[in-house]
Amino acid sequence: MEVNDLRISKLRLYLFEIINTLTTNSNYQINANMLSNKVGDYSLDKIPTDTEVESWIIGVVKRRDVYSFRSRKSYSQDTINNLKNIGFFEEFERKIKSNNDEGVLPEIENIESIECLNPGTMISNDDGKTGTFDIQIQITYREE
Repeated sequence: MEVNDLRISKLRLYLFEIINTLTTNSNYQINANMLSNKVGDYSLDKIPTDTEVESWIIGVVKRRDVYSFRSRKSYSQDTINNLKNIGFFEEFERKIKSNNDEGVLPEIENIESIECLNPGTMISNDDGKTGTFDIQIQITYREE
């Protein structure tokens, strides 16, 4: 299987589209399992979970993948900057929900839905100047 055929690769492409609608910054990267020190970069990390949601007697299995979508943002005592940081994740969650409701999903075979499992939050103040923010994303799909 080629890297571009993986679910995480297809989800990554979808997230590029989401971010491009929410920000004017085009100088960022979405890495896999690695958040760089560069402000504005992202990382998509698969979280180990039980993937089987339900199984049917006809051989169809409903599965899920859960990912941590992390970002490095500038962080300080400036309230406006910090509101913008967390506001990004509010908009991100709203866009994911809107897309899901409209059937705009990652191009993953037999995908049923994508959703944010939490509203996103700062998980660490890395060096006093940047913070790591995190939101969990779940995709649900069928396997036959």
